[in-house]
Amino acid sequence: MSESGEDWRQLVGRVVELRRNGQLVRTAEVEDVTPDSSILWLRFDGNHGRQLVTRTDGYEVRPL
Repeated sequence: MSESGEDWRQLVGRVVELRRNGQLVRTAEVEDVTPDSSILWLRFDGNHGRQLVTRTDGYEVRPL
């Protein structure tokens, strides 16, 4: 789901893979998404906390 037309809002509450250049970076739950689907927040288990991801970061977000 890296194309700009994808609606990240439908991923809230779902577990996704965060990938860059075809490689798995991490797996996390989508905690929230901006109304325009340009930014999402990922929540991780343990001590990893949260991560903000923008469309311009070059990640691919794949629902599991």
